[in-house]
Amino acid sequence: MTGVDRGSIGIRRLASDEALTYRQIRLAGLKESPSAFGSTHAVEAERPLEAFVERLSTSVVFAAEVAGEVLGMAGFKRETGAKDRHKGFVWGMYVDPVARGHGVGAALLKAVIDHAETEFEHLTLAVTKGNAPAIALYERFGFVTYGVEPRALKGPDGYDDEVLMALFLPR
Repeated sequence: MTGVDRGSIGIRRLASDEALTYRQIRLAGLKESPSAFGSTHAVEAERPLEAFVERLSTSVVFAAEVAGEVLGMAGFKRETGAKDRHKGFVWGMYVDPVARGHGVGAALLKAVIDHAETEFEHLTLAVTKGNAPAIALYERFGFVTYGVEPRALKGPDGYDDEVLMALFLPR
């Protein structure tokens, strides 16, 4: 695919019976942008399909489609503690390189926020400190930085700090 028309971006929530679709875009993200995620392609590729079914049943995952091809994803889930259930945590945000800069990430993030507004008071997320385009996207949607976790992720090339961000939702 050589280009993405903003009008052709479709966003939809993945159902648990679409675990194979979710697995494919998740593995693509882990392979293409390994430093952006807390897991690895090798670990996730070994997981049985049932693990992806379960993740889709415990989280909300949106897929971005262009011309029938899934080119991005974003997930979020409720925190589980008795005192933090008012918060959702955004995870797994990924846009295929061919679709970056065409509004796919913004469409995914908007879907997450729109859905979260019905259930949560605020969203949190963590993003690799060096990922300036992602940080700019989150800031454009109103997320604010509240801290940096040093050495949050450790990979074969060393450590990555993560920027911790929050968005307070109207209720």
